[in-house]
Amino acid sequence: MALPKLTVPLYDVVCPSGLKVSFRPFLVKEEKLLMIAMQSKETETIINTAKQILENCIGSVSGIDVDKLPLFDVEFLFLNLRARSIGEQVTLRYKCNQQVVNANTGNTEVCNTVSEYPIDLLGIKPTFGAGHSKYVQLTESVGVTLRYPTFKAFRNISRKDLPADEAFMFLVECIESINDANSVVFTGDVPQSEVIEFVNDLNHIQVDKMDQFFDTMPKIELTLNFKCPKCAHTEGIVVKGLDSFFV
Repeated sequence: MALPKLTVPLYDVVCPSGLKVSFRPFLVKEEKLLMIAMQSKETETIINTAKQILENCIGSVSGIDVDKLPLFDVEFLFLNLRARSIGEQVTLRYKCNQQVVNANTGNTEVCNTVSEYPIDLLGIKPTFGAGHSKYVQLTESVGVTLRYPTFKAFRNISRKDLPADEAFMFLVECIESINDANSVVFTGDVPQSEVIEFVNDLNHIQVDKMDQFFDTMPKIELTLNFKCPKCAHTEGIVVKGLDSFFV
């Protein structure tokens, strides 16, 4: 006699980019991957494991290529996936690094008191930086429209040994179109060598303008208002990135 098949619920969510996605919670096989990644504490392992879990639970359900999603969509989806699979709350732990004077010895030492903070994963929303725009005006007549980096591009640049030419190509691949006063040229319609030449001719100020796009694009992050219960030290702690919520 064949074993019965378990039914798995599906959930719908709208990503920060506007993409509507259906997904299933992750199962024991994905939890095993998650536990291994948590134990490794290695960024590359965490990123690759997140990709595998997303492919299993979202890619196969919605027919989406995870590598082509913007990074902030991936982070948002993973938070929702984790919330629907294990629970909507996670507990983040923070160790106080404030220098304090020991009342008994008079010596200065690190407080080291650990505090716990419950976080509602479904309450974390993407935030845009001030003045965010996909269009960048480079000169009076020339501008570029940029596209968001994909998860695949992020996985490539996260490698510590990324060569300088690959970092350069990251910028090239994020240019969607280039315009002057009379026309708009989409980079997919011209040889990549021409786009590379265009980027090579940019000056430092123009590159800084383009960097603003990356600095202000949507981020999945949360600011904790930390107050040490022992020494009363206070500070705002920004929690962001897949590895921060990978618990």
